[in-house]
Amino acid sequence: MGTPEVLISANDLEKGQLPHEKHDQHQVQGRSISRSTYHDRVVGLKLRHRPWLESLHQFMSPNAEGFAINLAKRMSHFDIKVIHFPRSGKPISVIKCSTPEDFEAAFNEDKDRTGTLFIAKGISRAMIEALGTRFALEPEFFANHLAGSELYRMGHRESLLFRAPARTPRLLPDYIRKAPFYTVEFRRPYYIEGGKERVLQLRGTETSTPRGVQIVHQDLPDVFFGEKISVYKRKGSNIGIILTDQLVSDIPPSSHIPSPVNLLDDDAETLSSNDRQHQVSSRRELISWIQRLPPDEAKALFSDHSQLALQPVLKIVENNSVMFLAHTRHIMTRILTRHCDAQFPDSILFFLHISRSLHRYTHEQQRLLRFALDIATLRGGDNIAEQKRDFTSLASDMDGALKALEEDVRFLVGEASIREGKIVGWVSKFAALFLPVSLLATILSISDTGFVRWAVLGGLSVPFVLISVYFMFFWRPTFFNSLSS
Repeated sequence: MGTPEVLISANDLEKGQLPHEKHDQHQVQGRSISRSTYHDRVVGLKLRHRPWLESLHQFMSPNAEGFAINLAKRMSHFDIKVIHFPRSGKPISVIKCSTPEDFEAAFNEDKDRTGTLFIAKGISRAMIEALGTRFALEPEFFANHLAGSELYRMGHRESLLFRAPARTPRLLPDYIRKAPFYTVEFRRPYYIEGGKERVLQLRGTETSTPRGVQIVHQDLPDVFFGEKISVYKRKGSNIGIILTDQLVSDIPPSSHIPSPVNLLDDDAETLSSNDRQHQVSSRRELISWIQRLPPDEAKALFSDHSQLALQPVLKIVENNSVMFLAHTRHIMTRILTRHCDAQFPDSILFFLHISRSLHRYTHEQQRLLRFALDIATLRGGDNIAEQKRDFTSLASDMDGALKALEEDVRFLVGEASIREGKIVGWVSKFAALFLPVSLLATILSISDTGFVRWAVLGGLSVPFVLISVYFMFFWRPTFFNSLSS
């Protein structure tokens, strides 16, 4: 049995790594994969009566096809950090577990404690087996964390559907209040060059959960990856479990867009200015929040009167939503000021494509923001009045951004219509020149058979007349439907 690594401090940035090799869907087929007790005895038995567990069942099955993510990562990835809370209240160390043996050893040490927190980064069959078997977790906890990923696991970057598939459980409000877990979703901004192929490659090799990706434009590096945070704690229990997602890359968003103040900004003595130039994972932010808790608040962390880690989770959602809004406003400003370059050409068609994408993504971001607030409100037990005000203000700002995008699109459509109208006008004028000639040629050819050449000339003018009639009565501008692609 391996010995877990004890870290004196949790001040690690947990940077994502760029892939150095292509992923192979079947690279571990020749390797023996041990059976999963949790998969066979819990998920498999309940699947018949709970069809929404199908995504979890397929994720844990080594024979499931269609996953664009690395099979070894999906099966055996293991990254859990264990934090014991002594009776004094404040934790002094974080134990990093890279194998199931490390996990068991970390759980069994130091029995004199008020509670233990397990924070996972990424998810795999091995991690589900360890957590689910050790703590008898409901499979809905993992299924809810994986919900929606089946839409993207084939390698697609996004789905046209904003809702999860029909087999995803529709949790009633009363169930959300009483369930021992909750899940929130958000979009994390990245700066990734290389287009769709590079984005999908990173998602397939650096993460174990294929979530949706929002690409503003194929030629722009502004990308938003979906992430989830799921928290589990039963009433009366001193065990807490948090599932977070992996970083795709440590490259921060565009340098010209300032990052919002986040949880780490209070760590002035431990976080150098150079460290701020990297992406910080959700787990790193949660650990930072835990380390800053006063002893009395740390002791009350596992109290049944409040939801585990609800406030920092909402703060992470808020921070990333603010960053999304900052990106949206920055791109809108570039369009209006015509601040263009090789990647950002001065093209109305290009501007309209970006504006429509941002409009659609902003609606989705609003939905996620309101869903997180609804979850927090239904769970109750926490003083989240400040978070409610912040979320309401942020949703209002997004409403303003949506209206501004609609105005921008109308302006661009009008400008495009003017340009197309000029072309139509010249074509119509050119066609109108043939009208008197066509009329005279027709009259002469009818009155005297000697004017056959006039009849031919009149016949040649017919296409121009038809073109003029088409533009006047049947033609609609290319950008008539302003918010459609």
